[in-house]
Amino acid sequence: MKHSRVINTLILIFGILCLLYYFGMGFAVRFGQSLLFLWLLAGLACIARFVIFDRSIRTGKPLPFSDRLLKIVHICIAVGLAVFVFAECFICSGAFVKPEAGLDCIIVLGAKVNGTEPSGALAQRIDAAAEYLMANPDTVCIASGGQGDDEGISEAECIRRYLINYGIDPERVLLEDKSTSTLTNIENSLKLLPEGAENIGIVTNDFHIFRALATARHVSALNFSGIPAPSTGYGFTHYAMREFFAVGAGLIKGELSF
Repeated sequence: MKHSRVINTLILIFGILCLLYYFGMGFAVRFGQSLLFLWLLAGLACIARFVIFDRSIRTGKPLPFSDRLLKIVHICIAVGLAVFVFAECFICSGAFVKPEAGLDCIIVLGAKVNGTEPSGALAQRIDAAAEYLMANPDTVCIASGGQGDDEGISEAECIRRYLINYGIDPERVLLEDKSTSTLTNIENSLKLLPEGAENIGIVTNDFHIFRALATARHVSALNFSGIPAPSTGYGFTHYAMREFFAVGAGLIKGELSF
């Protein structure tokens, strides 16, 4: 009984944390992030589970479903959590990748543009790219990303402008402004590689590095390495969770190689 109470209390605490994160992250991004609702669902599910089991523990009355069904549900949850944690270990490893010096070319993957200004995620990628290009003056850059319906300029053009503002020579920055996804970012950018380029860096946010490199290795046998742009602390948790589903979709579509 004591064991059940402890587990039930821990589930309640986790549910409350999920709800706090949902509202905290939601207000920070005006509830505009995809899959943010999953934190709300997780929180409500945990609290509902607590209420049902707490009533049974306090009153001694049986649960409103069979033990067999309960075991099946718990096994499914345990397997799902194991798969999730396993995948997240690889996804989060992108935050600790160390960029290789002297790469022939780096590809900066695009992200949301607000009008003509980079979003927070894109600004982080541009900062990381500029830092690398200043430290490696012989490296060429490909700014990659098309233009969405609600964007004033292409993501590639936004990247290019800001790199030039950093003092990067415009001749070092090539434009790829047709892509609409990580896969097309890389496919289209590889067509613009300087002759003889073999060692390629992928610049993107830390939570995206693992999938971006897996996508690149699916497309080409060139040598790829990651250049992670640090994400905001509160946002990393959600973005890393969201990547789990993106990696799963990539595997189903056959777009990733490890």
